Amino acid sequence: MIHRPFQISLVGCAFFCMHIINAASPVHTQRAMADETATARQDAIVVRAIERMEGFNYRQNPQAVEALTRHIRRSAGTPQFLKLVKKFKPPGIESDLIDLLLESQSNSDAVDALGMLLGSESGRKQVSGLLQSKSPEQAVRTAQMLGLLGNRRAVAMLAKLASQSELDYALRGTAVRGLAKNNLGQDKLLDMAEDRSLANDLRLLAGGLLAQSVDESARARAAKLLPLPAQADQKPMPPLDQLAKLSGDPERGLALFRSAATCSNCHLVSGFGKQVGPDLSEIGTKLSREAMFTSILDPSAGISHNYENYVVLLDTGQVISGIKVSETDQKITLRTAEAIDRELDKDTIEELIKSEKSIMPENLHHTTDQQGLVDIVEYMMTLKKKSS
Repeated sequence: MIHRPFQISLVGCAFFCMHIINAASPVHTQRAMADETATARQDAIVVRAIERMEGFNYRQNPQAVEALTRHIRRSAGTPQFLKLVKKFKPPGIESDLIDLLLESQSNSDAVDALGMLLGSESGRKQVSGLLQSKSPEQAVRTAQMLGLLGNRRAVAMLAKLASQSELDYALRGTAVRGLAKNNLGQDKLLDMAEDRSLANDLRLLAGGLLAQSVDESARARAAKLLPLPAQADQKPMPPLDQLAKLSGDPERGLALFRSAATCSNCHLVSGFGKQVGPDLSEIGTKLSREAMFTSILDPSAGISHNYENYVVLLDTGQVISGIKVSETDQKITLRTAEAIDRELDKDTIEELIKSEKSIMPENLHHTTDQQGLVDIVEYMMTLKKKSS
């Protein structure tokens, strides 16, 4: 008997709510559309009524769904928006959450929106679609927010990006930075390094980031799996993300490129040099600063297609290595690191192996100091595609 007044008030509230909802029938709605303020007020009353009715399934009433969705969308840009979405999870709200994810000036709101999207299968598909977007900005922004979210679903999505060497380096680099932000991601990066699923040209970046981890065990494991390059004097090289922020002198870089660093011995730039490796005349258009440093410090990390190094063992015992220039049924021609073409009869070849090592020598950065390396990269960043 004690609970009877409460039950009566709850039933009364239910009747009141249903009266409001029924008033939002198409006929009444059409009349109310002339006054947006009245419609907004009516929707707010419906939402308040729904909030007060414990156990009421608003999804079974289309008018209630419409009123609630309109009310939530009107609250976009306010702190109430995410609170209402979390509470009611209205159908069809994913597009609004994606807008918030991509456009919000508040990373906190964007991360909250992303977390809600990852909570449903349809939301996860849409986030995956953003990571494959033709808009690099959208893909990178989504990867950045995944890194800030840092839960297991976010880590899995970032790890998938970091394993695909064919994707844009900027996107994959963002994925590695995101993984390095928390313990779950760091463990995943180290596991990927161990099982060799981490894209080779990301190993240098990952090693540098993990070397700065507050987790001593992560640092120790990274030192073994992802050792960082040292300078000629054995002083440690700064992590890649820090190295890429340094400024250099492109004129000095040009001089080093053509002399001490020996880059011109294998690369052409606007007709100057030798064509063993790729022509670098437009390399500044193709690679980011981080990717440029990686190509020098870890040349085997990202070997360009058609520039793979082949190693040949001849029946005389001689070993010759170089890039395959041409091949017929009878002969194969390799271009050595000295830019010499060697035409070899296949009958004389005992073994032909495609090497995982680049023809570009390792430790080329030892030909100069750290600032010299930065100067060379600064020069290479100026090598842009000429506008027509």
